[in-house]
Amino acid sequence: MSAVRRARLLALLLLATTGAARAADQPVSAFAVNVGRTGSATDGAQSTTLYVVPPARTFLLTDVLVANHGGEPGPLYLADSQHIRCAVHLLQTTMINGAAPGLGTLLNAHEVFTTGIPFGPGEPVVATLANGSKGVDVTITGKLVPGPRQAPGAVRLPGGARDDGDAAPPADGGKP
Repeated sequence: MSAVRRARLLALLLLATTGAARAADQPVSAFAVNVGRTGSATDGAQSTTLYVVPPARTFLLTDVLVANHGGEPGPLYLADSQHIRCAVHLLQTTMINGAAPGLGTLLNAHEVFTTGIPFGPGEPVVATLANGSKGVDVTITGKLVPGPRQAPGAVRLPGGARDDGDAAPPADGGKP
């Protein structure tokens, strides 16, 4: 192999490796204003979809920042389509000498998850503010990583059925 061919091959391998590394972990950020804002006293807590995870990817939530301009007591829940993944408390109990017990201080919450909270492929990241009326601004950040892979040859059908592709045909040839 000539030196030129080796250099080209090395350059192609380097490009493929850096391209794969870039595609493996992509930073993602989403923002929503007035999460949990209600129009009237009879409205319930409104949910807001912050982000929908693309197919074949997993979103690892690493950072939640809540700007609590209206003094909402919270908590703020982040959930997927099946269950609550985390809760961010917007009211922090503080102890002050000589003050009544249970005094609370409203704050702008910032939560960091070092290992990341995973949201699977196709799942929404939904924010809901409990007991809110004025709303809060929410920013989430994280990274997209390659999602779970299906077994080769397996085809998922609607309703949870599966076709393995190598199953034996029916004895009657599929005729009624």
